[in-house]
Amino acid sequence: MALTRSGFASLVLEVDEIPASAVGRHSAGCELIPYPSLKFVLGGRSWDGAAAALVCTDQELHSVFSVLAADIEHRIGAGPKDWRSIVAAVEEWQSLLTSRGRPSVEMQVGLWGELWMIAACDTPDRLLSGWRGPDREVADFFLDGKSVEVKTSRHRRQHHVALDQVDSPRGQNESWLLSFWVGVEPIRGRSVPMLVDDLLSRVAEPIELLRRLERAGYGHADSVLYEARMVLLAEPEWYAVSDVPRIRSADEGVSRVRYVATLSEARAVSDGAPELWRHFTGSDYRSMTDETRRAAT
Repeated sequence: MALTRSGFASLVLEVDEIPASAVGRHSAGCELIPYPSLKFVLGGRSWDGAAAALVCTDQELHSVFSVLAADIEHRIGAGPKDWRSIVAAVEEWQSLLTSRGRPSVEMQVGLWGELWMIAACDTPDRLLSGWRGPDREVADFFLDGKSVEVKTSRHRRQHHVALDQVDSPRGQNESWLLSFWVGVEPIRGRSVPMLVDDLLSRVAEPIELLRRLERAGYGHADSVLYEARMVLLAEPEWYAVSDVPRIRSADEGVSRVRYVATLSEARAVSDGAPELWRHFTGSDYRSMTDETRRAAT
């Protein structure tokens, strides 16, 4: 990694040669530039050679760029590189930096809840490995025989639910719904990009996190659009999916029923909640801090 004269982070790779037909690549915040001849200076040595420069043109994407650049360097290997191999590697993850447009409020809140739960782990790789939300599966997390659908809402115990999420979503395996009640809090709250940056610095495989975020519809070029900083307004509540209100019947041919369910506080799991939290996160649950409690009032 190096800095350009303009102060942009960049990765410069020596290549065998730059084809005469070579064309660079450009995506939001990132640019691949071919150089038929470039002077290299390293460790007291200098030489001329063809090069490919991958430049991050958006400072807000620096942490993401560092991960992607390291992945490309690892995959291409040591020694002079082939220009076409570099282009193929860049194009493979270029969609990670492509603008997706403004996210809906529901998408932003939902993604916040899933990322908050992963970030709450002492070792987030455990829960990341079981994250199924980006693949549009019926439960957000499925780990060691138990699944949980994380529902995050700005209205307490009110959630949009699909019937297949509460009707034996994982067959005979235990299935749970975890209810988060959140509110916007610009001082102590955390935004989706803040959670992403935190996780990128902590997980063992940050490139895997980026790929799952891409499948979840999160575009890093649009991180400024995820401006809402949110906090939990109450302790999370666990519910067995069998205790979630549901539609009992529908006309033949009706599928993918989605509705708003209001959960009953009396049905929330109490004694078993710490065990469930340890099962999915691998650590004990830390209750809301005094600062977060004040933000909730």
